Amino acid sequence: MNFAFIKGLYDTLDLFSEELSGALEKAGHNCFFLTATDLGKSLPAFIEYHAIHHIDAVIAFNNLGYNLGTKEGGNLWDALQILYVDILMDHPFHFDRQLQNLPVKNLLFVIDRNHVDYVERYYDNIKSTVFLPHAGCLNAIKEVSRKQESDKRDIDILYAGALSRVLIESLIPDFDSIKEFDGAAFSQHCLDRLINSPSVTTEECIRQELSKEGLSSLSRERERELITDFRFLDGYACSFFREQAVRVLCENGFKVAVLGLGWEQCDWADNENLVILGKVGAKEVFPYMLRSKIVLNTLTWFKAGSHDRIPNGMLSGAAVITDDSDYLCEAFPNGECVRFPLSDIMKLPGIVSDILSDGQKRKELSKKGYESALMNHTWEQRAETILAALEF
Repeated sequence: MNFAFIKGLYDTLDLFSEELSGALEKAGHNCFFLTATDLGKSLPAFIEYHAIHHIDAVIAFNNLGYNLGTKEGGNLWDALQILYVDILMDHPFHFDRQLQNLPVKNLLFVIDRNHVDYVERYYDNIKSTVFLPHAGCLNAIKEVSRKQESDKRDIDILYAGALSRVLIESLIPDFDSIKEFDGAAFSQHCLDRLINSPSVTTEECIRQELSKEGLSSLSRERERELITDFRFLDGYACSFFREQAVRVLCENGFKVAVLGLGWEQCDWADNENLVILGKVGAKEVFPYMLRSKIVLNTLTWFKAGSHDRIPNGMLSGAAVITDDSDYLCEAFPNGECVRFPLSDIMKLPGIVSDILSDGQKRKELSKKGYESALMNHTWEQRAETILAALEF
């Protein structure tokens, strides 16, 4: 079969596209790449390729290119009768406008089972929604590993992720525009609930608070609009626990190296155990993982999903510690990673101490994690899921 991918805008999404296209090509399929930053050249080449070989589906991450148009003003994918396969790497409520306007022929993949329910509740235009868990980037990790001169693990604990406070603040709506209730008070109630009950999804929390406001009979459309307006709460809750996980370790004497922006803004950033490495590109994370004894993860509020830090940490040979989800219980039932509840984050120092103080135990955990990720959680396995959904 023939597939098209879109690249050139975001290095993380380009990395996923490289891994998935490589897996599809290994399975005997052909892949064509459209360069988003140079459509003047790549789009005519794509049209020519399609005329000769016929593209069966375009595969895009986070809605890239969903609204590419024709000279007549229509949607390119609709005009060419090409299936648009959309793989969301974040919660659907971050893509409300795009999801309402996907090409007519569409197939959506989401990384949390709760997201399937969310899409089916609010987007009648989406034909089919399928759960596709995060995957590890085995090829990229192997490439980095071959180039890395030393296999010494000189980083005790690595957290690869930003504290995106500025971005979150930009998502806060104008509370005065919300007529049904006091938006500021509502958001504070929701955030308190999420912090105190971290197993609750953001959309569930918002719906429950709407019910308390006497608004349980809102139309689905208005309900979706309000959840979209208050999606910034999801980011605040994620950042809160991300910061707490790293902070509790640093304050208990463990050195934690962090990648990404925002950590320098913490009021405890002067802690001698916090090693701020700054922002790096998507592939530049892997050299650090390959040097780490432990890769620490907190989920981006995926209560029935995963995060790529988990399989990538495993494929890099590190021991992985993460907060829990329903999916992780199913995916790693035999101790391939160590899970902890966000509601009892003070357990983290003891967990980390146990792993770092017992080299043999850490190596056994790393080995189990590596073998599990290699067999079940790379883009080769995810390509199989995608092909099955396409019935190719």
